[in-house]
This record gives sequence, C-alpha cells and structure tokens, in this order.
Amino acid sequence: MFVLCISDTTLVEPSLAFNISKNNKSFNNGCSSNRRCKCLDSNEGILADCSALGLTKSPHFQEGVVSVNLSFNLIIYLPDEGYLPTTLRHLDLTKNKISKFRNHELVPFSNVHNIISLNLSSNFLSLDDDTYYTGVFQNLKYLQYLDVSNNSNENRSYYCPDKVFQELSSLQNLLIDGVQNVTFGKGFSTLKNLTMLKITGIAVQRIINKEYFDNFPNLEHLDISATLEWRNITDFALTNFEKGSLQKLQKLQYLDISYHRKLRMCGFRNVTNDLPKTSIRILKANYLECERSVSTVLFVEDIKPLSYTKLEELYLDGNNLEETDYFVPLHLPMSLNYFSAKDNRWVINRYAYFYIAGLTGIITVDLSFQNKHQFSQSNNAWLCSETSHETTHCICDRVPPYVGESSFLNNHLHQHLWQASNKFDNFPLITSCIPYDGTVFELALIPVNTETIIIESAKVGEHIPPIYFSTSSVRKISLRNNQIYSFTGPICNLTNLQYFDLSSNRAVDISSYVFGSLTGLKHLEIDNNLLGNSNIFNTDDSAFIFENQTNLMFLNMSSNRLSILFRNFLIKSSKLNTILMDHNLLTDWNISLYHMKDLQFLDISWNEILYLSSDGMNLLEKAFHVNTTIDISNNPFECSCNSIYFLKWLQLHQKHFKGFDSYSCTYLHQYFDIPEANIHLIKDCNSYVGVIVSAAIGIIVFLAVISSMIIHRYRWKLRYWYYIFKGAYGGDRVKTACNFQFDVFVSYAEKDRWFPKEHMIEYLEKQGALRLCIHDRDFIAGSAIAENITNAIHNSRKFVCILTNNFLKSKWCMYEFNMALEDIVVTRQGKNSIIIVQLSRTDVRNIPREMRYIMNEDTYIDYPEDEENRVIFWESFERDLKF
Repeated sequence: MFVLCISDTTLVEPSLAFNISKNNKSFNNGCSSNRRCKCLDSNEGILADCSALGLTKSPHFQEGVVSVNLSFNLIIYLPDEGYLPTTLRHLDLTKNKISKFRNHELVPFSNVHNIISLNLSSNFLSLDDDTYYTGVFQNLKYLQYLDVSNNSNENRSYYCPDKVFQELSSLQNLLIDGVQNVTFGKGFSTLKNLTMLKITGIAVQRIINKEYFDNFPNLEHLDISATLEWRNITDFALTNFEKGSLQKLQKLQYLDISYHRKLRMCGFRNVTNDLPKTSIRILKANYLECERSVSTVLFVEDIKPLSYTKLEELYLDGNNLEETDYFVPLHLPMSLNYFSAKDNRWVINRYAYFYIAGLTGIITVDLSFQNKHQFSQSNNAWLCSETSHETTHCICDRVPPYVGESSFLNNHLHQHLWQASNKFDNFPLITSCIPYDGTVFELALIPVNTETIIIESAKVGEHIPPIYFSTSSVRKISLRNNQIYSFTGPICNLTNLQYFDLSSNRAVDISSYVFGSLTGLKHLEIDNNLLGNSNIFNTDDSAFIFENQTNLMFLNMSSNRLSILFRNFLIKSSKLNTILMDHNLLTDWNISLYHMKDLQFLDISWNEILYLSSDGMNLLEKAFHVNTTIDISNNPFECSCNSIYFLKWLQLHQKHFKGFDSYSCTYLHQYFDIPEANIHLIKDCNSYVGVIVSAAIGIIVFLAVISSMIIHRYRWKLRYWYYIFKGAYGGDRVKTACNFQFDVFVSYAEKDRWFPKEHMIEYLEKQGALRLCIHDRDFIAGSAIAENITNAIHNSRKFVCILTNNFLKSKWCMYEFNMALEDIVVTRQGKNSIIIVQLSRTDVRNIPREMRYIMNEDTYIDYPEDEENRVIFWESFERDLKF
C-alpha cells in the first residue's frame, strides 16, 4: 500500500496516497533493479510497488520514483544509502522484520530528505532508547505522517524516547504504541503541527491518568481504540479512564475510545465529563461492555456533559444498552446530527421516545442489529464474560436517584405525551393521507429534521400499521432483514421519502395503499419477501400499489414468488430506469413498458419462463427503442415448435439481452445455444402440414375479418330486425296513427331523470293528455333492456331526445337514438319522428354525425332558462308532439 501525506485532522488510508492518472501505464524499462516490481506513472511521479514479493533486501530504485511500497516482505534492515532515490516522498515498509533503524554507521534516510510519509507498522522496532537513538529522525525534517504502531505489543516495560521524536518538526500524524509504563514526555510538546494521534496497544497501559495527554496541546484527532482482534483481553483492555485526562485538549474534535471491553459505561461517563472543555465534534464509544455481560441503561449523567458541547456525531454501538433513561434526549446537544446505537439490546420506550422530537439537529439515526446478544458474536466472548463485584458496583453507582419514583414520573410523562398527541391531532395530513379515521393511526415521533433512519436486522415486527410520521423531512428509511410480515399501512406524512428498503422481511401480504402517500419515492427495495402469496396479485387492485409513485426510478421485487402481474401494474411509474424481478415464478411478461422512456435495465432472470407469448414479446419490444438491457437468463427455455417464434425473436434482438451467448435450451436431450437451437427447429418444424394449417388459419381469419366488417357496418339494422321479429308484432312493418301504444318515447340519461319525471309528465301527460313512455315506469319487467327499448320505440309515435352531456356519455341513450333511426327507415317510410330537446349546452364536437344532421335539417328545441318563456315552450312542445 502507498503511504499518504495527511493534513488537517483526518486519518486517511495510506493506499490513497496519490491521485493516479487515468492514463497509468507500465514502464517498459522498469523503475527498480527488481523486474517483478510494478511501476506506474502518476501525476506526481513514478510509483514503485514491490509489495509481497518475499524480498529480504530492498532493490535499487531509479530517480523519478516518488513512492516505494515494500510492505509484506521479509526485509530486516532499512534500505541502504543510494538504494532509494532522492525524489522519494512516500515509503511503506509495513509488515516486515525490521528491528533496527541502521546496520552501519550512517544516519538513516541520509539521501532522502524529502520524505513526507513513512510507514513502519507491524515490525519489531521496540520503543526504547537503543532502537530510537538520538538523531535517528534528523533527516526527516519534512515528514508529516509516521506510523510505528504494532511494534511493541509484548507485555513488558518500555521507554518512549520523546527527545528523538522532537526532531520531527513537521509531523502532523503519528501512529504509535502505548504500551505499559510508557509516557509521552515533554519532547512531544514541541510538535506544534501534530494534530492526529493514534495510540495502539494502549490496553496494556490499563489506566489513562490525568497527565497522559499533557504534551499534546494541539491534538484535534485522537484514536485510542483497542485492536479489533481480541488476543489476550486480560492484557489488552483499559479498566479506567480518569476524570480530567482530556481537559487540556481544547482543540480536540475527534475521539475514539472503542473496543475496551472492560472500560464499561463507567469509563464512558468519565470521558464525557471532560468533553465540555474540548472542541469535540465526533465521539465513538463502541463496545465498552462485555459481550455476554448484563444489559445496561443509558442514564442522564452519562451524557449530560455533552449538552455543553457542539457534538455532531455520537456512536454507542455494542454496549448492551437495553433502554434509555427517560430524560436522556433532553440532554443531548442540539448540534447532534448523527446518532448510532447499533448492536445493542434496545427496547423502545414510548416515554423516552417522545423526548427525541426535541433533537432538531438529528439527521441520521442508526439502530440496526438489535437484540443479538443470545448469539455469541465472537469465539473469544467468554474472555470478557465474568460478572464481578466491580461490574455490579459500576452499575449501582450510575443509577439516578429518581429511579423508583416511577409513579410520579410516569404520570408526568403521560401528561406530556397526551399534550403532544393532542397537538398532532390537529394536523390535517392524518386524515387526508388515506380515507382513514385518524384515531387508528400510530404516531411515530421523529426529530424534526431527520433525513435517514436505519433499523436493519433489529427484529422489528410484526406489521406496518396505519402510521403517521411527525415530520416529513425523512428521505431514507432502511428496515431490511426484520420480521415485518405484512405491509399494510398507510404510511403518512413522508412525502419527501426517496429511499425505502423493506427487503428480507419475509412479508406475505401487501395492501394497495401502503405506499399511497409516498409521492417522492425514487428507490424502493421490497425483495426477499413472500409477497407472491398476497391475494392482491390475483386482482386488479395490484395496479394501485404504485399508483402514486410517479417519481420511482429503482424498483427491486426479486425473490418474492410472484407468478403473475397485471399489464397496468407500473403504468404510473414512467421514470423507472431499473426493474429487478429476478428469482420469481413468472411464466410470461405482462407489464407495459412503452411509457418508461428512461428504462435502462430489466431483470427477469431465474423465473419459470418456457417461452414468451406474442403479447409478452410485443410488450418487451416497446422498451428496445431506448436501448434497454434485459436479463432473461437462467429460465427453463423450451426448445420445441411451440417456442420457435420466441427463440427466433430472442436471436433477432440479442443485443438487448444481457449475457445472450450463455442462453441455452434442451432439444433431443442435448443442450444448444439459441442460434443452434433455431437451426434445428427451423428444419424440423417447417413441414407441409404446417403450411396447410397456416393457409387454413389465414382463410378463416380473412372470412372472420370480412364478416366482422359487414356485421359492424349493419350492426344497428341487425339489432333492430332481431328484436322486431322476436316481438309479437313481427310482421307489422307500417304503423298508423291509431295503432301506437304511446305518443312519445322519452330518451334521457339517468342523471337527467328529474326533467321527464318532474316536468314532462306534469305538462304533457296530465295537462296535455299525451301518453309518454318513461323507461323507469313503462318498461316490461323481466325483459332484456335492448328488447324493451326496441319494442317501446316501435310502439311510439314520436321519439324525444333530452340532449345533455350526460346523454352523450350514456351508451344506452346512444343505443336508443340509433334504434330510432333504424325505425324511421324500416317502419315509417323515411319520415322523421325524432325531436331533440337541448336541456343544457353541449360541446358540438361530442355530438354524433347522425344527430348533428337531424339538428341541421330539422328544428330542435332549446329548453329556456327563465320561467316566463317556459310556459310558451310547453305549449309549443305539446303542439309539435300532437302534430
């Protein structure tokens, strides 16, 4: 790995040393005397990588090399004078066998004065004055990054020669061992540029005393976390962190005290006690409790000092936290924007949960991996499992005095929660989300500016109820790998949510409205569930699941046992660019894609597709014009005459199918790729029988088309004659004025029934003595509607249309009008008997051509708006009907 020069306070991976040009290339002539070394050109110079070659001695490097990587070799001494180029700036000797800085009289690094980063970690350079002799670093005036960690981890006494390190006047980042009895003397106080310190092996020290960091006044980044490897936990575990140890680090912004399994939360309280005197921004206190120890509680006094800081990130992972003192959220700083409490034993307490709404700065909350303590996460967990008097004493000392006064406290908190609930009841979004009663919603109290909520693998269940979030600021929620068996909802007031992960919950049911109000959703993962078992996918209601997801871009529904999806399933999600439906039970493709102009990738691999139907192929072809890539691999394709059209289609459009060359099927007990299978099938399936069958089908289709055209052309006449001959008066073709059953047949839309029933009957029937046929009143019960209509028109002297927009939209009204036209031709010898009364203004563009012809040729009647003119209207209308 290449070593990086680090400025400011951030510790950066040495492998990120250079911004290597995209045009990197190997040097033909090499950059060292060992041709196995890799040489790369970068913007800064030549990078020489000789790592993991089993070298026992450094090769020579040519001038122009700025970085040398000799890590993971067997080198015993530092490279001799002249082996390293004068242009060298970065040297990595990690994981070798170096135990001394020199093997001759020359001072190390005598000809490489420009080195800015040096990595000597994981060697055998003991912290003592024999190894670190005076002048060892005198040639490294420009060194900014030095790593000598993991060199002195044996459990014995050392001495840290601080005067030697005093020579590193430009040093900014130091990684060093903090072994037993080692102190950092006054020589370190002269390193004015030193802002980052990582101390490894510090666990052997056991105790951090008040004077430990006195000579690091400019530290901004302090990492004293224990190694992730357990090794001998008896030797490698801090047991005490004295109060006052950090008070002199006024510039401290980053602190990591993680993985000291015996420090416990008592030690954490001592640390937080000092932090108001610092400039702390990030605090990591992970895994301070033994894995198999008793559960713990986060008390107010543990974090109260933090309220006087400007802390932005707090990590409390793996501390056996079961619950939180009621008032803890009230004492977290307003500046806190990231909170992580993963891998604990959290039990959400509704009263403590209420107070987090006051944390207006919180942006991200991560509560993943809860309640895993019943499983041992480490093979060495037993090394820290003893329950001692010391552990009990630590817990008892931290219990606040008001615990036990639960009755008073609970009443007080109940009152606060009741007031808060009343406040939220006033929000209109509770009832406007979905037509639900607001009282059935569960209220999720979230800090007002929270954007990310992560609760993964936390045994959350059992279902998603109707839930209302107190803030709409949330943009990302991950609930993957929990125990939510049903996605019911609705989920309300998350209009800004863009990323939602509900995968791996084994859910068996989903409602059509669960995502109804998530209008801003862009990325949705509901894979690895059992949603195919939900009844909704057997009905048209499944089309409403994503009805409001017009901004959705990524959808993952793989591994859900889905067997059928309706065509309009994603009709509103036009912005989709990735759809994952792999590992399901689909046998065909049924979903419309024509409207997805941005679709880039569709995965329907690992389904049960033998071959696609013509509809399925047509639907997928709609996506080809936007260069969509489709993965249909690992389906059990059938090689037969039934599938030949699909296989030809697949080969024709192979550029759109990911991994097409690997597609295959079985034919005559042999595996063939698709092109080979097509060759065999074309030869075997093209027979005379096929030609005859095709010709017969063609003739039948042709006759069917002609018949359909004729039937369509004369459909109204055919219908009319059918019902005429069906009636008892079948032979009575010419009607006279004396043998009509009714004077007027009134055709009206159901929504306009008030006009004939309230006015026409009064003025024309009661006052005018006309016989009206009103279908609500005069149709024969038990007869078909179409038969009733035809009979009534045939037995009525006049036909009156009550023309409105409702009339034009009614299929039965238009049926009645067309039957009246046929009756004029057949039984009235072409004499018009239709009178049109325009009850309200209609758009002429919506009026059928035949009706417009009658209105143009014959006078139609407008129903007047004022009462005075209506008297004249009814008199004139009655006269016309009797004529």
